[in-house]
Amino acid sequence: MDLPEPTPHKERDETDASLQAERAKTDAELGKSRTAIEADADRVVELAHERAHATLSKARDRADRAMEHTGATSAAVQGVARERKAEDRAVANERGIAAERLRAEREEQQRAVAALLDLEREATDDGLLVERARADETVATRDTFLAMVSHDLRNLLGTIAMSSALLATRARAQGAADSEDALHAQRIQRATARMNHLVGDLLDVVSLEAGQLRIVAEPHDAVELVKEAMDAFLPSFTAKGLSLTVEASESSIVTKFDHDRLLQVLANLLSNAFKFTEPGGKVVLSIERAGADVRFSVTDTGPGIPADRRAMIFERFRQITSDRRGLGLGLFISKSIVEAHGGTLWADTQEPHGAALRFTIPATRS
Repeated sequence: MDLPEPTPHKERDETDASLQAERAKTDAELGKSRTAIEADADRVVELAHERAHATLSKARDRADRAMEHTGATSAAVQGVARERKAEDRAVANERGIAAERLRAEREEQQRAVAALLDLEREATDDGLLVERARADETVATRDTFLAMVSHDLRNLLGTIAMSSALLATRARAQGAADSEDALHAQRIQRATARMNHLVGDLLDVVSLEAGQLRIVAEPHDAVELVKEAMDAFLPSFTAKGLSLTVEASESSIVTKFDHDRLLQVLANLLSNAFKFTEPGGKVVLSIERAGADVRFSVTDTGPGIPADRRAMIFERFRQITSDRRGLGLGLFISKSIVEAHGGTLWADTQEPHGAALRFTIPATRS
């Protein structure tokens, strides 16, 4: 099972959608502006026509009164009427020609504006394609470099871990398990394990961005998975003075999932609770059926997560504290793994204080 879509494709789709929305907005605003300008111009012409008609009507009224006062003959009156009709036809014809010219000019202006806008958009699209090609090349180079460096780092870390393990074993064999050399070997082992975990997170991010993180779902007992995670973390929790317990609604819940990947998710959630819970606190790892899903929860008595930051904690390299505890990749990777299983990961708050990180995967009846 592969992830549905690489992150860069989503970012590009969002960019394209935003660009289309901006272009539609620009077209709408341009259309409104053009309509408003044309309406204003038509109103100016209409007012000019009304004033010319009013002036002409007044002049004709004065001429009619003058002819009546001088006693003009009916033939003269009829001749004036014929001249006036000819003048009205000429004015109407001129106005029609002017209106046609105005319409043609407007259409020509619209074609010119549309052509200019198309050229600008073509230039924008060409620039965007060039930038995307450069970005793809940069990402490909970065991912290849990161994969090579990570591989070499893991080989070196493996050598360091093996050497420190040999030193610790030799110290125990010589009855000096509490000697200074043995303590140094233990510190090296812990630091090596931490570095190896960070390298693994970086490789997972590269796989996620390339859409190549594979999920192999097979039947497993989810309750046993929870117990395995607790057994791995219990010594660390006990050493810090934290209580770690498991709560299961059933003795066995068999469903399909990738064992190693979900164990990685639980490890990330437990590590998060471990870091933010003070000594004397309590962490509970629980599992239960929730309708058609299996729900996992890690609750703690730490400071909790503010409501406005519960979504951002699942973003890459995002942390809600300033002390930079880690790279800020664990929850991002966990969310991607859960979603690849068809589930959901989210954050809740505990009352009166504390945090709860929960996720679900679809349940399959055996």
